[in-house]
Amino acid sequence: MFRSILSEQWKSLSPVLQKHYGINNGEEIKMQGELAVRHGKFIKLLMPLIRLTGALVPVEGEKFIVTVVNKRIGNTFYWHRTFKKDNKIYEFNSKMQQFENDIIEFVGFGIGIRMGLKVSDGGLVYEDKGYVLKIGRKLIPIPLHVLIGKSVIEEYVSDNNSNDFNMRFVVNHPRFGFAFSYSGYLNCICPENS
Repeated sequence: MFRSILSEQWKSLSPVLQKHYGINNGEEIKMQGELAVRHGKFIKLLMPLIRLTGALVPVEGEKFIVTVVNKRIGNTFYWHRTFKKDNKIYEFNSKMQQFENDIIEFVGFGIGIRMGLKVSDGGLVYEDKGYVLKIGRKLIPIPLHVLIGKSVIEEYVSDNNSNDFNMRFVVNHPRFGFAFSYSGYLNCICPENS
């Protein structure tokens, strides 16, 4: 899926990210690391509503211990993220599917964010193209940007260790500014035979 969307750009993607996104049907890959989570002032007001969708991490803090399990079934990538801090666990599940030449990441209630993909300096950049609501096979654009803002996700190989990659997910609102972020590093526990 990712390989077909990126096409010729796939060759420029760093090997550790190729292992991550190049898993075959039925395969699973695991990542572990540490992320910081930050909320903007206005997003805190919306957090009760956002929590209903199962999206984003509802609390702020530094040094969350994070485990991400990514599994591919057919042309769907399933994500199970666990954030641990102060003996509390926060889970964030989603699935990614290809639509035309984009990825849509779905959370609860059929809400998804449509993203374009590009390779930059060996890293992968997801560019926000708007929110959708999936009803049956139909995708209906919904104007959640007005409420939440636009996001960018960047994953790139760490200079310190070729097996670690850094990641940054940031949401900014055009009027209210910074909304949400998580950033830090993940260590790809890649299959030995890949």
